[in-house]
Amino acid sequence: MKPTLIKYVLACTLLLAGMAYPTLPAKAQPQAGKKRLLIIAGTPSHKAGEHEYNAGALLLQQWLAKSPDLAVSVSLNGWPADTTLVSNADGIVLFMDGKDGHLALKPAYKRQLLKAASRGAGLAALHYAVTLPAGNGDPLLDLLGGFKEDKYSVHGFWTSDFRTIPVHPVTQGVKPFQVYDECYFFLRFRPQVNPILSATPPDSLRNTPASRNFSGRPETIAWVYERPDGGRSFGNTALHFHQNWANDDLRKLVLNALRWICRLDVPPGGVVSTVSPEDLQKNLDKK
Repeated sequence: MKPTLIKYVLACTLLLAGMAYPTLPAKAQPQAGKKRLLIIAGTPSHKAGEHEYNAGALLLQQWLAKSPDLAVSVSLNGWPADTTLVSNADGIVLFMDGKDGHLALKPAYKRQLLKAASRGAGLAALHYAVTLPAGNGDPLLDLLGGFKEDKYSVHGFWTSDFRTIPVHPVTQGVKPFQVYDECYFFLRFRPQVNPILSATPPDSLRNTPASRNFSGRPETIAWVYERPDGGRSFGNTALHFHQNWANDDLRKLVLNALRWICRLDVPPGGVVSTVSPEDLQKNLDKK
């Protein structure tokens, strides 16, 4: 057989082999789906510039908008009508009024929250949202790890001096800081809770009978809790004043925590964000 004919036959053989057994492309790595964070903001409450739940929730969404691994939804002025937002959330933030009117105590909403927690959804509560009626630990004590018990715990305005910041993913990039706020203290806690922010309040604020027995004691203001059901929770009693979102370290702590409850890594220097005076004037409730 002539060399040219041999080359032709060989080329055809290789071509047919390639058609029968095509070269498989390298398997594409599937893109990890985004985690879903739901922020539930309560209805207007208190004076202008105080308890600005809606404006605060929208700022959190704005600061986290550039996160490629996190999608943030906000329910303004109350619990979302779309129940799938709760059932599909990897993390849920409660920023709303507490005590007897706490939305998490309403039976239908409590069922949704408990069901989400049972599958491991993270939970965070900010300021008034950590407050429950006296003697009522359901559902926030079991889910959040701690709560402000009305008529037992203490509230009042003071400058909290957080001199020591413990090592934890939610504190990455957070430096010691001070903030003038209504930071609740003398709270009810599960034993497994890890304090994140602690400071010593003035004894003059200890205005409940039980709290007066602990003069000079440092008190936990913010905490994290790894729940028995596998979920993660975060509580922070500050942020009565909307203006305190301008505190870089307080803001970073909250943003870090919202990633952490969704089981996302926190950057070594913490979540980077900026806020302007104009930002703090946006979306304020009409009061």
